[in-house]
Amino acid sequence: MQETKKKAATKGKSKPRISNSVQLDANNPIPFDAGGQTFSFVNQSAYLPYLPPKDNFAQQLLECRLLSTTNNACITTKKDYCAGVGFQDNNGQDLSKVIIDWLASMNLKNQPVTKINQNIFEDFFTWGNVPIEIVKFTSGKQRKLFVYVQSFLEWRLGAPNDDDCIDYAIQSKLFLRGKSQYISADQIRKAKKLPIYNPLKNDKDNWFKDPNGVHRTLLWYKNSVSGFPYYGVPSNVASMIYQLLEYKAGRFNLDNFENNMVVAALLALKGNLSQEEANKIGRNIIKQYTGDGKRGRTIVVASEEGITGSDFHKMDTKTDGSYTEIDNQWAQKIILANQWDSVLAGLISPSTLGKGAGFLTKILEIKLNTVIRPAQRDLVDNIWKTIFKIADEWIGTDFSKYDLEIRNAIDISGLTDVDITPAVQVNEVREAKGLKPDDKMRGVYMKAPAKRSEKNEGGDDVQD
Repeated sequence: MQETKKKAATKGKSKPRISNSVQLDANNPIPFDAGGQTFSFVNQSAYLPYLPPKDNFAQQLLECRLLSTTNNACITTKKDYCAGVGFQDNNGQDLSKVIIDWLASMNLKNQPVTKINQNIFEDFFTWGNVPIEIVKFTSGKQRKLFVYVQSFLEWRLGAPNDDDCIDYAIQSKLFLRGKSQYISADQIRKAKKLPIYNPLKNDKDNWFKDPNGVHRTLLWYKNSVSGFPYYGVPSNVASMIYQLLEYKAGRFNLDNFENNMVVAALLALKGNLSQEEANKIGRNIIKQYTGDGKRGRTIVVASEEGITGSDFHKMDTKTDGSYTEIDNQWAQKIILANQWDSVLAGLISPSTLGKGAGFLTKILEIKLNTVIRPAQRDLVDNIWKTIFKIADEWIGTDFSKYDLEIRNAIDISGLTDVDITPAVQVNEVREAKGLKPDDKMRGVYMKAPAKRSEKNEGGDDVQD
């Protein structure tokens, strides 16, 4: 009876979904989307696995990220750089109050647009797929529009139609499929099926209306890669093996510190031992010579039965942590797969510091133009322009009169070799330095410093 209660209690406890047991198939470490011919069903709705045949690739990508220090640093820093600090108009117009208020709180979680962008980019760089749910409804006489970034772990694309296009996606706790994940019957019944928004379709096909009169639709943002016609994959997928190796190298050295014996010498007093005595000696050795503060001791093994001689064996205790040099090579491959730079990921070596601030700002300028801004423009073109159009139609915003882009939080001074001072406003510099804008200096541009005369302008004691 007690054993039954104990099992029931264990079943009801929530357990972590991430483990360190991820293993890649030796023959097929990265599964391929073979044209979408593999289907499964949730509540009688067909969906595409990610990726066939096991549908566990999302969990593998997340585990590899969390187990790799370098990959996690790349994703986190890229997310922060790309998310920026809201939106700005390319033509310098100030955003209207209705837009500013809506961007400040975009859902019931009170998430501002900066947090929404951070969530999108983090999931995009982790999985290459981001389901974004749009919810519109009327509360009293006031219209509301919410934006939610959903977890890809719980979502799958539906089966393609006759035109090889996907019209819907499914959300279900079943997709978590953790070995220790308990899913109730009620959670299974609450599986959600939403249409994927297509501006070429009418509103009836684009929106699902629930019994409470709430309309929902889904935007699916993905990193398209050749060979994967339906799902996206992250750019760092090419470094999955190195992400695991980085973890296993650290795990190897940790095991050495915790479990392996490092002894200075072994004094063996020979004799015939019974099995019981041998087991006892083995247990005593493990207890006395493993763990912190027990390295470099001399082991003495003795027996009371028939000792005929003894040996003394000296050990070399100078052991270094393994994989040190090759670990740096793995880190470089992970950074390369992320299209990032070690400096921006926070991995700054002494040699890098010796190259000066100009070298660092040049790296930032290169990544700003080749990674950060292209990622921001892609998100605006594929996701935010659609959301802005829906907002204009439903809650009466005026996004259509602006040409918006994501505003970067990067210090604009010194990014190029060209003096950009005359093109920079005073308040831009103040904000870049963490200061509040000065209303008196609104629209005022910086002035280039006056050039010093070549003629000596010293005191009276200086001769020309």
